[in-house]
This record gives sequence, C-alpha cells and structure tokens, in this order.
Amino acid sequence: MPSTPWSSGAAPVHRWPRWATSRSRRRNRQERPPSGSVTDGQNHRAEISSPASRTRREPVASIEQPMFLRSLTLRGFKSFADKTVVEFAPGISVIVGPNGSGKSNVADAIAWVLGEQGPRALRGGQMTDVIFAGGPSRPRLGMAEVRMVIDNAIGLIPVPASEIEISRVVYRSGESEYRLGGRPCRLLDIQELLSDTGVGRSLHTIIGQGQLDAILGARPDERRQFVEEAAGIAKHRRRRERAERKLAGLEQDLLRLQDVVAELRRQLRPLKQQAELAQRHEDLTAEAAAITRKLAAARLHELYAERDRSRPAWERAKARDDEIQARLGALDAEIERLEEERQRKEEEGRAQDERHGAAVAAKSATEERLRAAIRAEAEAREQMTSAANRSGRLFALEEEVGRTESALSNVLAGLQEREGQLAHAEQEFQRARSARLDAEDERRRLGEESAAIKAETEALRRAVAAHDAERERLEATLAELRDRGAATADRAAGLQSEIEQLDGRVTPVAAEKERVDRHRSEVAGELADLEAEEKGLLARREVAVARSAELAESPGAAFLRRRGGGLGLLRDLVQVADDLRPALRAALGPFADAVVYADRGRAMADALAEPSGGITLAVEEGQEHTQPSLSWERSLLQVVRPDPRVRRLVGALVGDVYLVSNPAEAEAKNRVHPSLRFVTPEGTLIGPGFVRTAPGHDARLEEARRVIAAIDREFARLRSAIRDGRQRLAELTRRSDALAGELEGADGRITVAAEQLAATKGEAAMLEREADLIDDRLAAATTSRAVALAHLESIPDRPRDLPPLPPVPEPPIHLRVEAESLRRESARLRAGVDRARRELGDLAADDPVQLRAALRGAETSRGDAEEALAASESELNEAAAARRASGEAARQAQEAHAKAMRAWREQAGEAERVRRDHEDDDRARFDLERRVAEAERVVREGHGVEPPVAVGELGTEDTVEDLARRSDLVARRLGLIGRVNLLAGGELESVQERHDFISRELEDVRSARRDLERLIQDIDGKVAELFQAAFSDVAREFAGLFEAMFPGGEGRLTLTDPSDPLGTGIEVEARPSRGRVKRLSLLSGGERSLAALAFLFAIFRARPSPFYLMDEVEAALDDVNLHRFLEVVKALARDSQIMLVTHQKRTMEV
Repeated sequence: MPSTPWSSGAAPVHRWPRWATSRSRRRNRQERPPSGSVTDGQNHRAEISSPASRTRREPVASIEQPMFLRSLTLRGFKSFADKTVVEFAPGISVIVGPNGSGKSNVADAIAWVLGEQGPRALRGGQMTDVIFAGGPSRPRLGMAEVRMVIDNAIGLIPVPASEIEISRVVYRSGESEYRLGGRPCRLLDIQELLSDTGVGRSLHTIIGQGQLDAILGARPDERRQFVEEAAGIAKHRRRRERAERKLAGLEQDLLRLQDVVAELRRQLRPLKQQAELAQRHEDLTAEAAAITRKLAAARLHELYAERDRSRPAWERAKARDDEIQARLGALDAEIERLEEERQRKEEEGRAQDERHGAAVAAKSATEERLRAAIRAEAEAREQMTSAANRSGRLFALEEEVGRTESALSNVLAGLQEREGQLAHAEQEFQRARSARLDAEDERRRLGEESAAIKAETEALRRAVAAHDAERERLEATLAELRDRGAATADRAAGLQSEIEQLDGRVTPVAAEKERVDRHRSEVAGELADLEAEEKGLLARREVAVARSAELAESPGAAFLRRRGGGLGLLRDLVQVADDLRPALRAALGPFADAVVYADRGRAMADALAEPSGGITLAVEEGQEHTQPSLSWERSLLQVVRPDPRVRRLVGALVGDVYLVSNPAEAEAKNRVHPSLRFVTPEGTLIGPGFVRTAPGHDARLEEARRVIAAIDREFARLRSAIRDGRQRLAELTRRSDALAGELEGADGRITVAAEQLAATKGEAAMLEREADLIDDRLAAATTSRAVALAHLESIPDRPRDLPPLPPVPEPPIHLRVEAESLRRESARLRAGVDRARRELGDLAADDPVQLRAALRGAETSRGDAEEALAASESELNEAAAARRASGEAARQAQEAHAKAMRAWREQAGEAERVRRDHEDDDRARFDLERRVAEAERVVREGHGVEPPVAVGELGTEDTVEDLARRSDLVARRLGLIGRVNLLAGGELESVQERHDFISRELEDVRSARRDLERLIQDIDGKVAELFQAAFSDVAREFAGLFEAMFPGGEGRLTLTDPSDPLGTGIEVEARPSRGRVKRLSLLSGGERSLAALAFLFAIFRARPSPFYLMDEVEAALDDVNLHRFLEVVKALARDSQIMLVTHQKRTMEV
C-alpha cells in the first residue's frame, strides 16, 4: 500500500497534508527573547503575562482546553523586522506595552495569517504595507511572513496531527502564498479546515480597537454575520455562493446548449433528407453495379451457351479436316518414300548403263587383243610354213588353219560389228523405251493436271458465282438491316423525345415535391418542437396546479380529502357569477369552507374523530327558509344557484343577505333594517353589529394561479399553433401525396417508355451487331472472291498440249539373231582351228625350238585372248540383263510415284472442298471466340471477378432482357434522384453524434441544475436550522450576560423578519436599569461598549471558539464595568483561550 500524507501504512483520514509538530521547526531558541516579553525591530518591549507568572489562582494544569493558539512567529511583518516568536498558553494571556510598541500588530498578524484580505482592516492602504518598511538603521524588507501554530492534541480539527502550523507570506512584488504544515495550499483549504472550530475569515474572535463601535453601529444583517460565523454557517454560505455561481454558469451553459441543440436540430432535418437521398443513391448505384455485373455475366453466359451449341459441328468439321490432313500426311510420306525409291532406281539404272558400257568397251578391247594374237600366230605359222622342209600335210593343215582362222577372223569381225550394232540398237531401244515411258508419264501427268485445272477452274468459277450470289444476298440483307436500324433509331428518338418531355414535366413536379417535403419536414419539426414545448408546459402546469392545490387547499378540503363521505365543500356546491363570488364568500363566512353532510350522525362522528379540530361541518336539514319581504331589494339568493342538496342550508345561511353597490349604501340600509345583512360585490358584509370582508388570497396562491393562467394562455397559444401546424402539415401531406401520385404515374409512364427505349436500343444494338457481322462476312466474301479471281486468272486459259507420244520401240531382234549366229559360227570355226592346230602341233613337234616356242607363245596369247573374250561376252551379257532389270524397276517406281501423286491430289481437292464448306463456320467460330474473350475481359477487368464466379452467381430468372430492363429502370431512378450530397451520411453522423453528445450534455446540465437547486434548498434548510439554533442560544446568553453586566437592566435580541430565517437581521435591544431607553445610540459610551461586549460574549458562550483576542476593548470602561467585564472574561477562559491587549492595570492583574 502506498504511503499517505498522514502515515506510512494507515489509510488516510483527511485530505490535508501532514503538519509540522517539532518545536525546532517553529522557532529558533537562539533568537527567542527572554521569557515574558517580545522584542521587535524597533527595540520596543511588550510584556506578556502568562498564567504561570501572573497568578496562582488558575494554575496552568487546571486549564484543559481542547484547542488553543500555541505560538505565533513573525518575520518582516510590520514592526517585527527580525524573526520574533510569541508563545501562548491556555487560559488568559495579556499583552502589554507602551503605545507604538506593536501590540496591535500581533492582532493584525493573527487576522492576516487567518486570511484577512482587506488592507484597511490591517490599517494599511495595500497588502504590501504589512511588509517592514525600514527604519533609520534597517533597510526595508522584501517579504513578510507569519506562522501560527495551533495545538490540536485532542483532535478537535479532524487531522492526524497534534499541532497545526498555518503560515502566510507576501512579497514586495505582490505575490503571496499560504502554507499548511510547510506545504503550499489555498486560503479556501485553511477556511474549510477551521470552519467547524469557530475560527474564520470574518474574525469575530479578534476584536480590534474601535470594533465595538462598529458592532454597535452595524446593520442588522451585519450583526447576523457574527452569529453565522460563530455557528459555522459561513462555510455553508460559501457553498451556497459557489452553488449559485455554478448555477448561474449552468444557466448560461443551458442557454448556449439549448441554442446549439436547436441549431443542430435545424441542421439535422435537411441532413437527414440529404442522407436518405445519398443512401438511396448509394443503394441504387450498388444495385446498378450489381445489375451491370450480372448483365455482363448473363451476356457471357449466352455466349458460352452459343459456343456450346456450335461446338459439336465445329468438332465434327475439325475431325474430318484432321482425318483428311492425316491422309495427306500419310500420302506425303508415301510420296516422299516413292520419290526416294524412284531416284534410287534411276541411280541404279545409270550405274547399270555405265557397267554395260564398260562391258562393251572391255569386249571390244578383248576382241582387238584376240585379233592381234591371231595375227601373231598367223605370222608364226607363216614363218613355220615357209620352211622348205615342211611337209604337204603341214602345209595343208596350215592352209586349213589359215582359212579357218581367216574365216574365224571374218566371223569375229562380223560378230564385233554386229555386237556393236546390237549394243547401239539396244541402247537406242532402251532410250526409246525410256522416252516412251517418260512421254506416257508426262502425258498422263499433263492429263491429270489438265483435269485438275479444269476441275479447279470450274470450282473457282462456281465459288466466284457463289461469292457473287452471297455478296448480293448480304448486301440485300445489310440494306434491310440498315433500313430496320434507321426505323429503330427513329423509334428510339421518338421514345427518347417522349421520355425527355415526360422528364421535363416530372422535373418541376419533383422540385415542387421536394420543396413541399422540405416545407413539410420543417413544419413537422416545428410541430414536434411545439408538441415538446406543449409537453413541457403540461409538466409545468401540473407542477403549478399541484403547487396551487397545495396552497389553496383549505382545512375543509383537506378534511374532505382525508375522510371523504361528505357531499363536498359548501362553496363548491353553490354556483355564482365570478364578479359576485367575493360577496358569496363574505356572506357564507366560515361556512364557505364547511364540509356538507347529509347525515348529522356521520358528521358528528367525523368531527369527533378529527384530532386537529378547526373544521366546520354543515348538515342539510330543516325547513325552508322564509326570506324577509324586501321586494325592492335584490337578495343574494336570487343570484346564486345552489345544489338542490344544499338549497335549504344556503337559504338558512344567506337568506337575509341583500346585494348593494357600495359599503356606504350597505351601512345606510343596515341602519334602516338592523336585523338584515347587506353585502357589496367586492365582499364587504355589514350586519347587525359587525362588518366583515371576504377573505383575501394568499400571495403565493395568487402567484401560482397567475402562473397557471399564464401557462394556460401559453398553452392555448401553443394549441392554436399546433392546430394550425397540424392543418398545414395535413395540407402539405396531401399535397405531397398528390405530387407523389403524379410522380409515380409519370415515373410509370417514363418506366414503360424507358423499357421500350431499352428494348428498342437493344434491337438497334442487335441490328448493329448483325450489320457488323454481315459487313465482316461481306468483306470476307469479297476477299475470298478476289482471291478466287486472282487464282482463276493465274490459271492458263487453255491446258497445255500433250506432247507427241513416240512410237513403240522395236527390240533389235534380227541383230540379236545375227550376233548369235556369228557367235555360233565363230565357235565352230574356233573349234576347227583348235583341231587343226592340235594337228599342226603334232606335225610341228619336230620343228625347231624357236619356231615352236614362238608358235606356242602366239597360241598361248590367242588362247588367253579367247578366254578374255569369253569372259567379256559373259560380263556383257550380265550387264545387259542387269540393265534391263534396272529399267523395269525404275519404270515400276515411276508408276507407283505417279499413282501416289494422283491420290494426294485427290485428297488435296477433298481438303479444299472441306475448307470451303467450313469457311463460314470458321469465321463464325472465330467471331464467337472473339466476343467470348471480350466479354470475359469485361467481366474480369471491368467488374473484378472471375468469369466462372460471375456466371455461377446468376439465378434462373437473370436473363439478359430482364437485366437490361432492370438496369435501364435503375438508371432512370438515379436520373430522377438528381444531384446528391454523397458526404451527407458522414455529415449527418457527425452532426447526430454532436447532437446526441450536446443533448447528453444538456441533460447533464439540467440534472446538475436540479442537483444544485436541491443543494441550495438543502443548504438553505441547513442554514436556517443552524441559524435558528444559534440565534436562540445567543439570544438566551445575551439576556443573561446583559443582566449580569447591567444589574436590573434588560437586553434581548430580536429578528427583523422572523418569517425569513435566511435573510433576517438581528436587532439589539438594551435597557439599563436606570431608564427605559432601548436604542443603543442613546446609551453612554461605557454602556455602549459593555452592551457590544455582552453581544460578543453571548456569541462566545453560545458557540465557543478555541481562542479570542481583544485589543483594548475595555478602554472605555469604568472600574465597575471593568470588573464585570473581567468576571465574564474569567468565565470565558474556562472554555477558550483569551488574549488581551490592554493598558488597564486591573486587566494585567487578572
């Protein structure tokens, strides 16, 4: 637990700081003057007599006081330049000294430290005059300080300290401060602390020089202040003053707050309308945004549906195109393979041609070698035959060999020639055959190309014709669409003009309705204010009526209210004109407030049961009253209308009363008819031996009734204003309803026109989209036609002529036969030569070695040549066979390639036909995909939502037509709203929040005002109670003290206005024993002083204070009165500390 100002652990019991209790903080013993005196800065000596030194009859131990002034420390205060400590003890202390020694300055110091604010009360011109002004040997000081220490040993002041130190400091600059226990504080803190002890700012406990005369010459209200201070009322007065100041401030705050609330209410009404329009605009804007997003999503949904419907046809077309493309791809691969095969076969044919040529060349070379070998052998044989010693057989054989070899040579030459011819013929045959095949292929290719060109030409011509027909159809459709678009535009312009005309008629109506609604809101607000004011008036009237009833309730009415059972008050049971009601009340007298009973027994029982008494009860019974016969006078009974139940009673009470115009006439007629009574309309009743007037009215009751009458007049004015306001409000409401009906009708017509306009615009947009699509298709058709024409123009007018077909080549069969015959002949001849040579070999065995060797060599060469020739012929035959096979393979490859090309051209034509067939579908698909992408972009970028999410949010009823109609309707409503203050909502919230805050503040102020009014009432009650008690005690003490001070005399205190305990003054009546004089101004000086002291001492004894200081108050008293004064002082000293400043020796000896 944190420490408090009072202790380190205990809970605080008061809000004041801790007081200094050490004597070392209160004085410096080295600076103390000798005991029994004090010394100031001018070396003046003031003797102080204390109970311990002046008398043994009242020892200090015998004086027990709950609280007293222990010491006073002065520094720089008036004549006390140096620090001076004056110590006091309980009982009586006397301050003595020569004139000018500063005795009265001690009294001024006590008054000053306790909060005296008037410089004149301190015998100065300004507050800084209390600072030591300097002397011959001392300069002036810059500050003055006084510290007072009060003994609080028994805790009379509710603080946990046995001593309380109060100090005050003032500086030459004018600054000052108060301290409690050494800590700065306020004067109010000191006053509140000492308020219950009888020590206060009015300082009735300090009686200075000349103050007795001021008390005697004081006004009654000033004397009251002394009693109030002694009774502790001052703090309540201060509380009441603070409460009144706060109440005055609250009244100003209340007026300002009421003005602010009224201004805020005036601001709220238009702001509410603006906020409602802004909220309506915001709602419609949000609705328009939502509808726009839904509309975009619905259009996207329709595009998705259209794409889904078209996708199967697109997929079938794509599948067919993919199939054709796959076949074309396969054909391309096959053609490429066949082309490679054909080229390979042609390469192989060229290789075989080269091999055949090489074989022919090798055979020719071999034949040439064989001819050379045969010639060499023939020469060798010629050499052999030239010899003489050859026999004839050898010769014959040689001739035979020669002939045979010659024939063989001729045959070989012929064979060589024929083989050459055969080879050439074979080459020509193969060339012609290849040319024939090439010509056939070319003619076939050209035929196919011609057919394809012809078919393509026909197809292009048909396409151009179809494009022309499509173009004409599209142009006709486009012209129709444009005509329809123009008609739609005209219809839309008409609808727009109709809407503008309706809008032109609606705008002033809407403005008028807005003006009427604004006026209606103002009237409604004024009416609400008037009704609120009416409620306030009703509440005020109820309070005033209750107050009036409370004031007007007579004892009879109170009795009737408590008991009941009676018929009512007699005055209420008699009707009379208002101007004669005083006369009736005067005539009835005490019976006007009588309670009428129908039963005497019940009346007696209720009367005896009423403990307070003072009630008049009347019983309706008895015979009819017989009115005296004064036919020339007007009786009171003739002008009143009593209730039938009290008619006899009223007749008995006022039957002898006659109306007159004035009191003089009543008195004159009463002298003539002394047994009758006469009354004036004003209520003056003159009867036998008496005069009575109608009872007057209580001023407070009259004031309450005047308030009620004023409220009734104000209420009547308000009711009239409210009635007029309601009529105006009803009229404005009817006008507003009529305008609203007119606006609704116009709005309905505008809505229908807007829907038609939206449908027309939608139709125009659809026609425009169709026209754009047809334009695109027309442009595409034009482009396709141009491409077809360009392609058609690039095709020659007539197909190329077929090249002439070479004749079918004939194979060289006769050459082949001749060559084969020559080969066989050469073989036969070679066989004959071989045979002859063998025989020659046998014959030539005996030839010489050289010839035989040469012959053998020639024969060997011939044999080798023959073998080589045979090998060459075999190779030539193989090469010819391979050449023929290679040509056949090349032809077959060429035929396969041409067949594959024909198949590819057929598939390419099919692909072109498919492409032409699906060209419109592709354009439609591309256009649809473009529109889908654009719609998705609008949904994604324009509305910040993914297309699937937006489409998923659509309901079954969210169609494009319905959403477009709703969008146009919302746009129309937004247009009808017009310009709005979009910040009105925030402004309304801010103003409403301020209005609520100010309203709460206003209610708080009203509550605070009520609390302050109740507090003031409570304080007034408390002050009245305390003052009554204090005054009673002071008056009692004053009577006793005055009798003691003036034996045989009489003195008393009276109140100037006992009915006003809060403002009444106090008068002092004093009558000494020597005469009947009661006025204080007629008393002698001593008697006046003694009477003033009696008044003060009465206050002291009725409400004792801890200490009193009296400055030469007994100076004007003689010995007898001084003795009486001192006796009273001794009596006071038993309860309070008494400090006397005096020059009287007897006072010093007390």
